[in-house]
Amino acid sequence: MKAADLRKSILQYAVEGKLVQQNIHDEPADMLYDKIIKEKENLIKQGKIKKEKPLPTITDDEIPYDIPTNWKWVRLGEIIILLSGQDLILSYINNSDSDIKYNNIEIKRWTSKPTTISQKNDILITCKGTIGKVAINNIGDIHIARQIMSIKPIKIFNLYLQLFLLSCKNFFIDKGKSIIPGINRNDILTILFPLPPLKEQERIVKKVDELMALCDKLEQEEEKLLSLDKHFADTLPKSILQYAVEGKLVQQDIHDEPASMLYDKIIKEKENILKQGKIKKEKPLPPITDDDIPYDIPNNWKWVRLGEVCNLLNGNKITNTNLPLLNAKYLRTRQEKQMYTEGIKVNKHDYIILVDGENSGEVFRAFEDGILGSTFKILNINSNLYNNYILYILYFYKDTFKKSKKGAAIPHLDKELFKNILIPLPPLKEQERIVKKVDELLTCCNKLKNII
Repeated sequence: MKAADLRKSILQYAVEGKLVQQNIHDEPADMLYDKIIKEKENLIKQGKIKKEKPLPTITDDEIPYDIPTNWKWVRLGEIIILLSGQDLILSYINNSDSDIKYNNIEIKRWTSKPTTISQKNDILITCKGTIGKVAINNIGDIHIARQIMSIKPIKIFNLYLQLFLLSCKNFFIDKGKSIIPGINRNDILTILFPLPPLKEQERIVKKVDELMALCDKLEQEEEKLLSLDKHFADTLPKSILQYAVEGKLVQQDIHDEPASMLYDKIIKEKENILKQGKIKKEKPLPPITDDDIPYDIPNNWKWVRLGEVCNLLNGNKITNTNLPLLNAKYLRTRQEKQMYTEGIKVNKHDYIILVDGENSGEVFRAFEDGILGSTFKILNINSNLYNNYILYILYFYKDTFKKSKKGAAIPHLDKELFKNILIPLPPLKEQERIVKKVDELLTCCNKLKNII
């Protein structure tokens, strides 16, 4: 059970008389009730409070739960004095003093004495706007505005009454559901109140305080756990990819064609498209030395540079066309389609990579023919490779690309870093097995994030 639910259960147990043991020597609630009624009648005779219309008799159908035999069901209005707040006349407000925010309830200072005064130890409850907030007035005489009511208990332990009101928060919220949320005097006066003996009220409050302190600790542990869970869910995909590129995610198959033979095919294809003029000849990439190797990989794998297996292409410009602009906003479905008559042609299913902006290195796949956005280049992956494996490699290095961007105003992908970065090349069949396993595990990660 979470701390928030546990708090509600504690309050409910408290007002049902299930939190502490009853004491047969306690003065029963019936006798306490008689004293309260007598005290209230005296206050009316003295003119200190006004006589209010009788509250309806409690029927058996209204009783929400059983309470101990030495307790008594009463209407809250029978045992309290309820004061509704009123807004101050402007001249009453002392502008030289700042307002007080007390237990999330805003209180105005005043100089000329208004009529709606809550006294020390009264209970304040918000009745307009965000309703159901409760606080004990520990300040002294304070004016209450119309969004607050003040409850003065008569011969009742105010802290017990406070926890009862806290247990009723959902009731007050339901009562206040309207265009302008709010609760009225009758909602408070007529609510049923489980009245325990006075001594038991004190024992209940003491026990609730102890348990709420434990709930505070539980809440702190929950926050730590939630932080750990979130960290785990955020870092797990990176760990999965790390295992994948180290050859630890799936088993190797001795019957797979080794990566060295696959590499020869990659180089041969690259030479062919270079002869065909599809890519430009670039300066040779530096050989890979033992000092460059970041970690061990399986024997039938091979270290290569990213620029050996894929290229960033400018594409071919076309005119007299009518194609949508494939920019990042449109590809993320955050922008309406914009048609262009000329530009770099991108074919449906082509891979394009952001080379400008904060998300440089992010790869998209064109879902239709279009015109290449100015912040993109076409990503050409060697046809001898399993495309999704290379895409996962690029995703694995996305933080490296972000941290190594060039430029100040508009950061650019560091193309030299891109070409020179080392990647582990598995056999083709193993690339497929790796991608399948990564897909499965990342789906689980997404479910985990949703649960957290």
